[in-house]
Amino acid sequence: MVRSMRCAWVLLLAAGAAAADNRVQDPGSPWPTTVEPPRAAAMGGAHAAIATGNDAMSVNPAGLGQVRRYHLEVDGLYDAKFPAQAVLASLVDSASGPVASGALWSRWASGQPSGRGEGWSLGLGYAGAIGPGIFMGGETKYLRFHTPEGLVQKFVQDVGFLSRRGNFSWAAVVQNLSIDKVPLFPILATAAIAWGTDSDWHLAFDYKADFSDTSSIKSRLAGGVEILLADAIALRGGATWDASAQQWWLSAGVGLLSEKGGIQLVWRRRIEGPYDQFFQAGLTVYLQ
Repeated sequence: MVRSMRCAWVLLLAAGAAAADNRVQDPGSPWPTTVEPPRAAAMGGAHAAIATGNDAMSVNPAGLGQVRRYHLEVDGLYDAKFPAQAVLASLVDSASGPVASGALWSRWASGQPSGRGEGWSLGLGYAGAIGPGIFMGGETKYLRFHTPEGLVQKFVQDVGFLSRRGNFSWAAVVQNLSIDKVPLFPILATAAIAWGTDSDWHLAFDYKADFSDTSSIKSRLAGGVEILLADAIALRGGATWDASAQQWWLSAGVGLLSEKGGIQLVWRRRIEGPYDQFFQAGLTVYLQ
């Protein structure tokens, strides 16, 4: 009996130690390369072909030029178990001139002390139409993060394309381009298609490739749906399949919209591999 109790305690302590050893390098860890802003996250990350405002700064800079916007947005993320926290603030202006522009500042912390990533980034985005219904954009980002592999202080570049015809759109994005390899910020490529409009509904699918190891490219598939009710409530849901890590994530969210702004609430949960979930919230103010 005593021996059985000791074995049980050993197993519990080992499980606790394993849970306490979460690292930012782990597959699916909450980090800028795996987590999108609230609207995109609620749709499982399937958003590159429909990004139109502040979310474009994180997903596809070409989306800045799609619709006239002058919006301020503040977002937050909280994961109590991993643990992880993030704050994002962005300002987008596509109404004042022929070239849409935006700025995004974010601060992230993810993982236990032995494998923690923590720091901030600042991005400047720009986009415009290069043809009927065709948009091109870029974002220049400065990263300053403390990682398990040392201090990262680098400039990286994002480039995106987006084409829309009727209610169909497609997009191609490459993120984190750099001359040198940047720890925890690998080159990412996205191909996306979507149907629908901002005034009614969206159905979107994204394929994402992680080139951190070119001999073994990591793949993720994402699908999401968005339905707008009475121009005041947006219901969203989505799923993500990480083929390399064999992990499924499910997402759900709601947006409460008005003429002056909106509030976004998101819940996302891992259903394959170690249990984890996080919550996101966002506040958007329409300045024009």
